Amino acid sequence: MRTFRYAMLGLVLLCCRPLAAQHFYYTPNTIHNPFLQQKGEAAAGFGMAWGSDYLGLEAQGLWSPVNNMALMLNAFVTNGSDIRSDIEQGSAYRFLELGAGLYHSMKRTTASFFAGAGQGNLYSFYGQDNFSEFTVRRYFLQSGLVYQDQLFRCGLALRLSRVSYPKGVSAFDIDENELAAIRKIEADAPFYLPELGLNGAIILTPCVLSVNLGTVFPDAPVVKFSRFNMNLMLTLELARLKKKSKKG
Repeated sequence: MRTFRYAMLGLVLLCCRPLAAQHFYYTPNTIHNPFLQQKGEAAAGFGMAWGSDYLGLEAQGLWSPVNNMALMLNAFVTNGSDIRSDIEQGSAYRFLELGAGLYHSMKRTTASFFAGAGQGNLYSFYGQDNFSEFTVRRYFLQSGLVYQDQLFRCGLALRLSRVSYPKGVSAFDIDENELAAIRKIEADAPFYLPELGLNGAIILTPCVLSVNLGTVFPDAPVVKFSRFNMNLMLTLELARLKKKSKKG
């Protein structure tokens, strides 16, 4: 337990470190890999996310209206008010997605399969009057497996994403590498990206505190995709809240 607390403290300090202004044209949000047992279960989570190019906030919602079926909602936004105001150089991203899927529950394990779609806005400021702005659209298929005991939870998920850029505008008087990335995106989109997600959590009834890791592979340096995402999230699970109330 003490080791886990030290790890959490280290992650918080890491996510609060200052980041150099960098530009990216896609980054994965945290893969939502739920633990579900029966209909009526619902959860809401909120957390901090960070990668090599940004700090951000994420929110997740989940509801199982009937047995073996669930709906999910995921929102993601990176720091960027100064970027969108053309004060600070860098990239700012916001993204919202909906998903629906099936799950099969056993005593300590949930296997799930979800599909969904999302759309967001990516704005990059390069200095002077130079900027680019793109609509980012993604369709995804996702399979996941989660194991839980009384105190801990861990999971593995694989998401296949189709990423496209249906609308966009960009200045041309920008760094040559940035312009090359934008031109390659225009030429090669849509991109089909396998994304791997790992998560570990400690159960603090009625909440769950989790650390989530996500990565895009293979590497895509030419198009300047931010490959890695780390997330520290606190989730309130209503089923656990009800159980705690009954015990009380």
